[in-house]
Amino acid sequence: MNAPRSTQELAALFDLPAPDRYSLFVTEAVEHDQVWTLCAEDGFVAFSDEDDTDCFPFWPAPELAAALAEEDWGDCRPESLPLATFMERWLPGMDRDERLVSVFAAPDGSGMVVDPLELLADLEAAQRARD
Repeated sequence: MNAPRSTQELAALFDLPAPDRYSLFVTEAVEHDQVWTLCAEDGFVAFSDEDDTDCFPFWPAPELAAALAEEDWGDCRPESLPLATFMERWLPGMDRDERLVSVFAAPDGSGMVVDPLELLADLEAAQRARD
């Protein structure tokens, strides 16, 4: 596991364009074999997009998730999910329930919202490329 990133490193990552953050998410998720989300006492965080579709946010590292644990999510803490569980249960379940994935959202609200099966295909491709 890498050492936590500095405040300047976090800011630089959040300043990357959303497609670059998406690519970094896929790479780091596969490299570290886990993803991170935010969890409160009553469960995992979610928000609704402009079409009123539930979106669940995920990040590639705990300090990136923690950077968004403010305001509405101030009572949340980073929670890891094993990549296998994310790929085998969460993403298919989110697709079945017609939910979307917010990948590496930044504090300014920018990020990519994608179909769970699209992210699943990208993670599988990254795993094949690694192996």
